[in-house]
Amino acid sequence: MWILLKAFVLFIWLPCSSNNGASANDNDLSHSYTVSVTSLLPPTVCNRTRTALPQGPGKASLEVVSKHGPCSTLNQGKSPSLEETLRRDQQRLYSKYSGRLQKAVPDNLKKTKAFTFPAKIESVSADEYYTVVAIGKPKQYVSLLLDTGSDVTWTQCKPCSHCFQQRDPLFDPSKSKTFSKIPCNSTTCKILRRLFPSDDNCNSRECHFNIAYVDGSGNSGFWATDRMTIQEANSKGYFTRYPFLLGCIRNSSGDKSGASGIMGLDRSPVSIITKTKISYFSYCLPSPYGSRGYITFGKPNTVKTQFIKYTPIITTPEQSEYYDITLTGVSVGGKKLPFSTSYFTKLSTEIDSGAVITRLPPPMYAALRSAFRKRMKKYKRAKGAGDILDTCYDLRAYETVVVPKITIHFLGGVDLELDVRGTLVVASVSQVCLGFALYPSDTNSFLLGNVQQRGHEVHYDVAGRRLGFGPGNCS
Repeated sequence: MWILLKAFVLFIWLPCSSNNGASANDNDLSHSYTVSVTSLLPPTVCNRTRTALPQGPGKASLEVVSKHGPCSTLNQGKSPSLEETLRRDQQRLYSKYSGRLQKAVPDNLKKTKAFTFPAKIESVSADEYYTVVAIGKPKQYVSLLLDTGSDVTWTQCKPCSHCFQQRDPLFDPSKSKTFSKIPCNSTTCKILRRLFPSDDNCNSRECHFNIAYVDGSGNSGFWATDRMTIQEANSKGYFTRYPFLLGCIRNSSGDKSGASGIMGLDRSPVSIITKTKISYFSYCLPSPYGSRGYITFGKPNTVKTQFIKYTPIITTPEQSEYYDITLTGVSVGGKKLPFSTSYFTKLSTEIDSGAVITRLPPPMYAALRSAFRKRMKKYKRAKGAGDILDTCYDLRAYETVVVPKITIHFLGGVDLELDVRGTLVVASVSQVCLGFALYPSDTNSFLLGNVQQRGHEVHYDVAGRRLGFGPGNCS
């Protein structure tokens, strides 16, 4: 009898004392992903055939790829380290929300037929994904980084005295029949110069701008209009806009990793969305890097619509140019973080394709980190990535890893369930990190970055003032 009792106790004790650490109950496998460790590494081969671009009447789709992935024509064989990527992301965040780019504009100049301010041009290159469009007549092709957190579309122009290196030929205004400089003595220029001052006192025919950034970089150039072709079909322009506001850069100390400039996709009156009267667009950012994604201008078909869940875009009397939505919670491993409804009503939540990782206010980040670490306690911890990502793991001793699912909840019952690549950021097998970070110097903001958007279709119903998430065709 005593022997049987000892055997029973041993049977119960063994699973709990296993060297594998956490049990299935701790990880709650029904709310986790089990993946091979090697599958977390970025691919080295491009596979364009796995993604089909959306087609149909009233649509214009463009290929989107990561500028550092194997499908990129900008890739020079050198990709920045994870710490460098995070550093640029941090600088971009400071630059975007710096008071130095939010200069006061007199009330009588804030609203005109053409412009409403503030406007901005991002210099710090954290933007990850780009597409190719044509500017001018005849067409000149440029690679532009997609950014829903920027308004003005700009590119480097010839002649360029001090510009960053780009893969495409510089846009040459002298070769475009539709290119036109905005005169310095025009009303439009006076409004632009209020936000982007120039030291030339309007001594030339060009409407100049000079922009300084918190990281020490800057841009200078002039404002112009030209024709932009969004897509080509059967060698004919499928979607064009003329005249289109364009920032022409002639001097820049920034770096766009081979791209020519930025495609501004926010809600301001000077963005491509407003100036081309686009009422609906969507994109799917590729996950992994080895495949291509897409951006589509135009509404989805009826069949696809039923799989898209929408949350309202916040509308106020002083409407933000950004895409602000309402966060209602975050779950880790099937359990919501312990915050009241009133807590989320105080938060400002924005989605931004140009930001890399998702940023959380201190209380929420602390709770997310704690919940994630608890469910990953069986794995060896590794050093953090810089001073931004502080929850990293060394997985060299494992063939597979069990990762808790993270779901972000939005108003209207919209649940964005992240896959593994939307949860982890990988420098190497010895440094696999939770892809979330603290929002610097802001206790009431939540920023949804592109890591957490990858593999999903993100829908911007601008006219309907709502933002949706649906299954993507780029993962």
